[in-house]
Amino acid sequence: MRYLRLVFAIFYSAILSGETASSKALEIVVPYLPPQFLQDGSGRAGDVVQATLNRCGHAVRFTSVPFGRHWRRYRNEPTFDGLGTAEGDQTFPGFSTKPFIRFQDGATTLKGSGFDAFTNVQQFHGSRIGTFIDAEKILGIEDSVPKFSAFQQRTNRFDLIRPLFAGRIDAIFGDGLITEYFIELLKNNSQAGIEIDIYDGKMSSFRKIFNPVSQRLYFRDEAIADDFDRCYQILLDSGEIEQITNPYVDQFRHQLGDQYPNF
Repeated sequence: MRYLRLVFAIFYSAILSGETASSKALEIVVPYLPPQFLQDGSGRAGDVVQATLNRCGHAVRFTSVPFGRHWRRYRNEPTFDGLGTAEGDQTFPGFSTKPFIRFQDGATTLKGSGFDAFTNVQQFHGSRIGTFIDAEKILGIEDSVPKFSAFQQRTNRFDLIRPLFAGRIDAIFGDGLITEYFIELLKNNSQAGIEIDIYDGKMSSFRKIFNPVSQRLYFRDEAIADDFDRCYQILLDSGEIEQITNPYVDQFRHQLGDQYPNF
């Protein structure tokens, strides 16, 4: 009788926790995009994905690849069960989840430069901009590009940060949290003597000048996508999603202020 009660208790607990009978280890391809996704798949977004799927009883294995390649690999390699992440206008094989986290593009500038007060793209016309590859399409600023005095696109984030602090560009367009993460890395390198110290007390500042971009996942199995949405709502309602993401944003709160969403 005690054994039967134990079996029933485990079964009932699984129902309450939202675990599924079809739970399996999932292979998910994600971009290397720190601190959203680190090399091992952890990070602000990665931790949310893992916690949500774990809540449904699914184990997760991440494959991290350079940004942009994750989309191609998911399309071309059916061995991947899921894709992290897709934006609103992107479609991929399989079934989309509901939005689960937001990225926030904007302008990173130097405090006290005057540019840190700008709140829209038009104010930056005539300025020198550094940004990521294909930013004009992704950010929807093709019409503004000829109006900037310079528009430099770089794959390496450090190649954007150095010119900002050296005074060779006026602003970096891109995700504020990602940019601040790489600024911190470069500052640490400077303090360690690996980099020339170009900071000289200068501080960065971020303002959101674009709409936040909601991120979704894709799964080849519709049941997994449904699981994710259901278990995400459980974690959202309990406050666990914010507990997961807050530390990543709070680390740079002095630079980001209220301009970057917690999740």
